[in-house]
Amino acid sequence: MSYIVLITGASKGLGYSLTELYLSKGDYVIATYRKNLENLEKIKDNPNLLLYKMDVTYENSVKDAFEFIKGKVPHIDILINNAAVYLEDKTKTIENVDIEKAIKTLNINSIGPLRVLKYFLSLVERGNKKLIINVSSEAGSISNCWRDREYAYCMSKSALNMLSAILQNYSRNKGIKVLAIHPGWMRTDMGGPNADIPPEEAAEGIYNLSMKEWDINDKNIYMDYKGNLITW
Repeated sequence: MSYIVLITGASKGLGYSLTELYLSKGDYVIATYRKNLENLEKIKDNPNLLLYKMDVTYENSVKDAFEFIKGKVPHIDILINNAAVYLEDKTKTIENVDIEKAIKTLNINSIGPLRVLKYFLSLVERGNKKLIINVSSEAGSISNCWRDREYAYCMSKSALNMLSAILQNYSRNKGIKVLAIHPGWMRTDMGGPNADIPPEEAAEGIYNLSMKEWDINDKNIYMDYKGNLITW
């Protein structure tokens, strides 16, 4: 069975790897990007790919994307909130935190997915798979916190985890499953060249998780890309 998949932040890194993978499996992919096609330029002519410019920082941009996309597809089976930024300076302690960058981080990483879900949840509700995947991070775990800086990024992912939990409570009676997934430390622009894994490995893991049959009554929604549970 093929699915209709929406992926945000799809122009590079994990988002692009996910786009390529779902297309290779025969799925129809709606790939959104903030500014430029970047890697998507290589596959823009794929007949199963719908490209649309959407900046999750702005509600009007998300609303416009929704109005366009709902006229192109009857539903969305899998929605992957992937768009995110890492603006942290790892050398800076709390005394030197850049508040403006922190606000921007939270706006994109936490409120961005909230904007997307405000509009696109109705299309997921009509879908066959009814799955929402929020790309989170182990950095968002409070009980397992080991860092002494990187406040903004960690806070943004903790907030995304709470969004995921509340949304699962709300949408359970709609038959929708929500997952918050840590994709691992990837060799992307965000993760850097010394990271553990390539984005293709994380994408494969996320794809496999998305193909599972999930129990919407199972409250365990926070896990890594291999399916190992992470403590909130």
